[in-house]
Amino acid sequence: MRAIFYLLLYIPTFGVKQLHLPEYTGFVATLIGGLILAIGCPLAGHSSDKIRRPRIMVIACCLFVLTAYPAFYPMVAWPSLAACILAVGWLQLVKAGYSGVLPLLLSEQFPVETRAIGVSLSFSTAVTIFGGFAPFVATWLIAQTGDSLSPSYYLIFTALLSLIALMAIQRRARPGMNRTLAEGYSNAIRGRG
Repeated sequence: MRAIFYLLLYIPTFGVKQLHLPEYTGFVATLIGGLILAIGCPLAGHSSDKIRRPRIMVIACCLFVLTAYPAFYPMVAWPSLAACILAVGWLQLVKAGYSGVLPLLLSEQFPVETRAIGVSLSFSTAVTIFGGFAPFVATWLIAQTGDSLSPSYYLIFTALLSLIALMAIQRRARPGMNRTLAEGYSNAIRGRG
């Protein structure tokens, strides 16, 4: 789901090139969205100690699938600073639910001996393929379809791919894994680990 990060960074270009908005519009929307993300990520990470991590991320992915198109629609239908802030703010809020939990879930997928290389290699590969090409794909989709809302299609596609991966993680997860890890972290912090 790194594609959402890069698509949101693409919003200033999208606003200027496709919606013919002043340059500051996309930058203000991105700034406000960034603040929402900065506040939301730690809250989502904290909540993952009580709610299973994959469940939080599945909910975020479902929200991306269901709301990506409607989030882009106001920007295209009524291009304005308010519409950009609304769209970017919502998408960043949903992204916070995903990104705030992602590092924890990723690290749990690898044994301690190979955790650093496993997390870095898998994350870097996904970011390069799905995130790095996101602005290119969004621009290409607009050119091919003539639909200014087509960047939302790429977001929906990547959210569906993430859902498939999360379902596989949930299927192989041991019951109580989050609870056991959270207790281990708490004990380590208290000096009982």
